[in-house]
Amino acid sequence: MAGAGLTIAHLDPAARRVLEQYTAELAAGLAGPRPVRAAILAEVADGLTETAAAHQRSGLAPAAAARAAVADFGDAQLIAAAFGPELAAETGRRAGLGLLATGPLVGLAWLGTVLASSATAATSPPTGLLVLPMVFGAVLAVAVPAAVVSVLATGRVSRWLAIGPATAPTAAGLAAVLCVAGDLLLLAGLVAWATTLGGLAWPPAVLAATASATRLTLAGRAARRCGVARRLLA
Repeated sequence: MAGAGLTIAHLDPAARRVLEQYTAELAAGLAGPRPVRAAILAEVADGLTETAAAHQRSGLAPAAAARAAVADFGDAQLIAAAFGPELAAETGRRAGLGLLATGPLVGLAWLGTVLASSATAATSPPTGLLVLPMVFGAVLAVAVPAAVVSVLATGRVSRWLAIGPATAPTAAGLAAVLCVAGDLLLLAGLVAWATTLGGLAWPPAVLAATASATRLTLAGRAARRCGVARRLLA
């Protein structure tokens, strides 16, 4: 930690510009959860500030001391790449946990809709509508284990097995894409039910549709973040 609460903001303006440019370049190369990126940037900024102060105490002018500190740390893009595995793992872990947490909630909302609507359905379900649950079950059969892998790959299991840094974002990305597909299937089934069977219980149906639409959006974002994390590892 920098001594006596010293931060980049406390430095000479010329030195501050040098260090702020470096941290901005570092920030541009980091991809992952915002709290983790913020912690990394704070740690690096703290080290830069202390190193620049040490160079200044040895007799260098403020700007020269800042440039010396930057030289000591090395290329910002290389530093960002060094944090890539940590950020990729955390990206996959958080995405997987989010999908596992929302899955039961969305499932209960849809189960409530089916139970509330089945008693008042006007006709027997068409064949296509009967196939939908089987397709959705197949999606879940892959999505849930993938999400579990994304979490386990960042825990103790990763210490026992040779798990690469790309495992967590890859598994979470797959789970997220499948969740998007699953929610689209559910929403399509809702439309099919309303147009063919009738008797749809609208309050729980609206709740279920809202839950799926929300998760669809969040899962899409998670898939994109996992994709970016994997590409930065290449």
